[in-house]
Amino acid sequence: MQPTSPTPPAARSEPVIELVRTQRQNVGYALLVASAVCLALTGWLALKTSRISAPAEAPKNEKGKLDDPFARTAELSQPSRFDYVIGALGAFEWCVTFGGIGAALLARRPKPTLAEQHTEARLVVLVLGSSLGSALIVLGATYFYNWSESVTKWLDQGERAEARWVLTPLLIVVVGGALTFVAAQPARAEERNNARVRQFIYGSNFGLTVLMLFVVLVIVNVVVALRVPNKLDTTQTGMYTLSPQTKQLLEALEQPVQAYSIFQENDPVAEDLNRLLANCQDAARGKFRVTLLNPALNKAEIAKLRSDYPQAELSREGLLLVAGGEGDRNRHSFLRADEFEESKPDAQGRQVPVFNGEPKLLRELLFLAENKQKPKVYFTQSSGELALAGGADRRRSAAGLKAYLEKNYFEVVPLKADPGAPARVPDDATAVVIADPTATLPPALSDAIRDYMTRTLPDGRKGKLVVLAGQQPGADGKPLVTGVEPVLQSFGVRLSDRFLYAAPNDELGALDRARGTRVMLGRLTQEAVDARNPVALGFNRMSALALLDCRELAAAPGGNAKTVTLFLSDPGRETWSPPRYEPDPARAWGEFTQRVNRIFAGAGTLDEKRRAAQPLVAEMQISDEPRPLVVFASEGPTARVAVFGCGWFASDDAERTASDRFGARNATVWLDLMGSTLDWVRDRPTVSGPSEKQYTVYQLQPGYSSLRLIWVPLGLALVSVAGLGAGVWVIRRK
Repeated sequence: MQPTSPTPPAARSEPVIELVRTQRQNVGYALLVASAVCLALTGWLALKTSRISAPAEAPKNEKGKLDDPFARTAELSQPSRFDYVIGALGAFEWCVTFGGIGAALLARRPKPTLAEQHTEARLVVLVLGSSLGSALIVLGATYFYNWSESVTKWLDQGERAEARWVLTPLLIVVVGGALTFVAAQPARAEERNNARVRQFIYGSNFGLTVLMLFVVLVIVNVVVALRVPNKLDTTQTGMYTLSPQTKQLLEALEQPVQAYSIFQENDPVAEDLNRLLANCQDAARGKFRVTLLNPALNKAEIAKLRSDYPQAELSREGLLLVAGGEGDRNRHSFLRADEFEESKPDAQGRQVPVFNGEPKLLRELLFLAENKQKPKVYFTQSSGELALAGGADRRRSAAGLKAYLEKNYFEVVPLKADPGAPARVPDDATAVVIADPTATLPPALSDAIRDYMTRTLPDGRKGKLVVLAGQQPGADGKPLVTGVEPVLQSFGVRLSDRFLYAAPNDELGALDRARGTRVMLGRLTQEAVDARNPVALGFNRMSALALLDCRELAAAPGGNAKTVTLFLSDPGRETWSPPRYEPDPARAWGEFTQRVNRIFAGAGTLDEKRRAAQPLVAEMQISDEPRPLVVFASEGPTARVAVFGCGWFASDDAERTASDRFGARNATVWLDLMGSTLDWVRDRPTVSGPSEKQYTVYQLQPGYSSLRLIWVPLGLALVSVAGLGAGVWVIRRK
């Protein structure tokens, strides 16, 4: 039996190759037609390039009304000339490719053998597919780069409509790579036997790999740069970290704000400010743009700004802010360089430099957002409140608070009412502040405040009220009746009818000579933080806030507003609440403890002693549970009332105490609390807060070795480089 010969493998079905081989002339004509179409497309794109008009000027507002940079407006779009140029070049490349290969198919004679015809057809498909695929990859990568702003708008700002300008170039790149890959597959049957085909295949693979690697690296780096934080603040004070208030305000920007930083090089304050501006630009999602200008190198740009904004002091270094676009010549502000740094005393009384660029910048942005109109805050001045004009008694003076608010673009106005005379809160009042009165408000003023809080103002706003009700006794020795208790009760807040003291704490004696019995350590509540209250978020890094001469607050039944407690007394520390004022609470506490000790030292069982001491404990209302000290009330999203059971924190005495005890960084901590509260009641992002950054200098310990610090690392680096080079040389020699 003779063995049968093996059956030869069936030839692979290659319809495209067979089409090119058998329909050579028809394919050539088709390619020439495609070349003509691409030529026409090239001409049309070139014509569109020459006809692109200049960008249309944005329409001006009627009657000169200023836009609010926090209000959204439609952005004008204009086609890019560069897009059409790139499209024309791509179309011309396709025209040349189609025309060249089509002409070659028509001009050259077919190969004599079947194998040579297959080889030629595979080369045609390989050259045509590789050329078109490479052109598509380059075209897609170019458009991806040119439309890179859409990547930011889509990934960073969440504008999903911009995704098409990102995904379309990526799709073009993928199609180009796939076309190049597919075109090379038929020719692989010839790579072992035909050196020319092998060179074409390897060359196209190499080109495809290089292009795809380049495109992938570019795209991955762009996406990672936008989605992954690439800055790490390692400073102990968080010098380059934006506060939550700053991020909140920047995220609220809707219209653009342009910042021009005009400083000489090697200016330390300018370097810190430029880092701050860069962080703001990253956080603002494209609505805060920064341009750095050097007075020596950018004279033409600065001269143009000087002519566009003649009211700005551009003859000196500083920061120019322009809100609402460069076409708006009215809403701009210039901050001098010396406004970003000041000196404040530290805990040892030494003057230390403080960088206040962040709060200064945010206040200026809010000022521009409000069309450079200062909000008016009225302080009642008819019942012994903290004096805005100052005075000899620092505990009853609020001159520092007035200066602080005016520095932060508030207009502070006294509100007085004579006994028996009618009173009215002006309609332009942003808020009314009752700052720790020592006497009951006149009935006319109380009625005016109630009317202000219940009526709708002409511009549609509701009244806003801030009450500082500290430990002030009335004529009968009981807590003072301020006269606004009915208004507060309508918002769900009640002032206690008892005074508030605490167990002695000698560590707080510097604030209170009565052994700290009048000092409450206010602790921020988790309730306020969970409610995302802006004031709570601004102060959540503070462990405790000392408040002197406090009065307990409570929830009042029947209120229509939603209340949130911001600060509670220190949990675990005993507090007591007598019905009458104690001029010497430390002595009263000592007498109470002595009486209790005598009861427990006497005869009787333990239960009998406890029953005997119970009336004393009930009279003092002793508790180690935290007591509410600060309560805010809102109606829906609108802030209405802020009540503090303390008035001392707004006085000049509190400001001096903060500077003496807590140093420069927290020198205005109590004033910041008041400023943040006023920001909250007027429904604006809170700017005031402990955001000033104190400069610190790191000093090497005495006796450090310059040899170990400089030369040893340098020597190790040189040895490492030399060792690496020697290793490479040895490996190459082998």
